[in-house]
Amino acid sequence: MFPNSQSTHPESPPFRLDGLAALVTGVRPGIGSAVAMRLAEAGARVVLANRTVEQAQVIGETLRDRGYWAHAVDFEATEAGAMRCVDAAIQAAGQLDILIHNAGGAHGARVGEMTSQYLDEALDVNLKSCFWLTRGALPALRRSQQGRIIITSSVTGPKSALPGASHYAAAKAGVNGFIRSAALELARHGITVNGVEPGFILKDRGHHSLPENRARVERYIPMGRMGTPNDIAYAMLFLASAEAKWITGQTLVIDGGSTLPETGFAMDVLRNMPA
Repeated sequence: MFPNSQSTHPESPPFRLDGLAALVTGVRPGIGSAVAMRLAEAGARVVLANRTVEQAQVIGETLRDRGYWAHAVDFEATEAGAMRCVDAAIQAAGQLDILIHNAGGAHGARVGEMTSQYLDEALDVNLKSCFWLTRGALPALRRSQQGRIIITSSVTGPKSALPGASHYAAAKAGVNGFIRSAALELARHGITVNGVEPGFILKDRGHHSLPENRARVERYIPMGRMGTPNDIAYAMLFLASAEAKWITGQTLVIDGGSTLPETGFAMDVLRNMPA
């Protein structure tokens, strides 16, 4: 065995979160519910937060029916609302080791039609809440032996753009800046800060859920399909685990390769190439 090497046969299975407590925002059908399920399966006590708390409560009931610990709380994308959410999570779970800010979104609006309301809403839920949730959770995360902050960013903003989403893109680009800065500040406390950048994720609602629109999107994804919530959730499970303890300040692009082609023309050329 090489000096300072570790055994290849750990005493416990990898990617377990036994004895840890997590707070996940934006828990509704989709990425949020998948993340909550994967963390619970790994042994974590999971507090589910959502603006419409009834959606989180339904998912919490599903988790409890499967034998997992789960508790639902309200999340409001304001400074005071974020602090209440964190306090309620710690009161329910008794501790907080993993903070996952997944809540996000924005009303579509073109640059020339942007309103202060739409801009403020996008910044509040996507970017500002990162600051308020982190500030509220820091005392508990410093006490943890496995402090984790994980944020759902997006390829929109940091890597690409969509019409009608300039406010969302700006907020998500800011999220990536927050991740790097917070990671630098909190590393000395053993707290890691990372994010994921999802591409197009399949939903059971909305414009892209229609078969004809889904086919148009998937035509330009090299892997040939839209992502699923679990594609994101398993990455977050890894980042929350002890196995990711030396990863911080990073964002993981999970987009099926959609940001790889220089243009749509590149995908057209690829489709015409022999396999």
